[in-house]
Amino acid sequence: MPEIIKFDDPVVLVGGGAVDVELLRTYTHRPIVAADGGANLLKELCIEPAAVIGDLDSVKEVDHWREFSKVIELPEQDTTDFEKCLYSVEAPYFIATGFTGNRFDHTLAALHVMQKWQSKKPVVLISGDDVVCVKSDVVELNLPIGTRVSVYPLNRITFESSDGLRYPLDKLTMQTGEMIGTSNSSSEPTIRIVSNNGCYALIVPVSELNALTQSI
Repeated sequence: MPEIIKFDDPVVLVGGGAVDVELLRTYTHRPIVAADGGANLLKELCIEPAAVIGDLDSVKEVDHWREFSKVIELPEQDTTDFEKCLYSVEAPYFIATGFTGNRFDHTLAALHVMQKWQSKKPVVLISGDDVVCVKSDVVELNLPIGTRVSVYPLNRITFESSDGLRYPLDKLTMQTGEMIGTSNSSSEPTIRIVSNNGCYALIVPVSELNALTQSI
């Protein structure tokens, strides 16, 4: 069985892709876990992670981290380093950065992992100007009126109702290739979405990161 690290606080996961450094620094009061090559950036920023997890094929100076952090090497190649972190760490939820960027396949892989672990390991993913969370059932989110809200189905999903959206989702069935719900917006201070099957990516501007974490 893989080793499990447990935290009482939300954990920040840092991958080897593009990271908003200023935003990352605002979360250094949280436990930080580097996913493989994410450790290289943290070393440059003089940020000491609680752990470094992955197959370690991209980590420079692994011995350096063995002195300062917990290093968990997982050589299996059936999962990404992102997923290795999720199955090796227990926390109330995760804020993930550095897992998207110039390679679209990395973004798709990250969404796959978030969908797979949605019921057990809630993740808020930072991707450029956006933050993304995989949702289902009932969601309530406090946002400034006029905030961009996108709903992207990850499988076939029916929405029972919605409140506070410019374009209501009531009784809509969405599926990629048929109907999606990108570029909606909030019309009231609180939005509420109710779905009865499936799951979807809820996407809002990165300025609403805290609002999205509070909805978990």
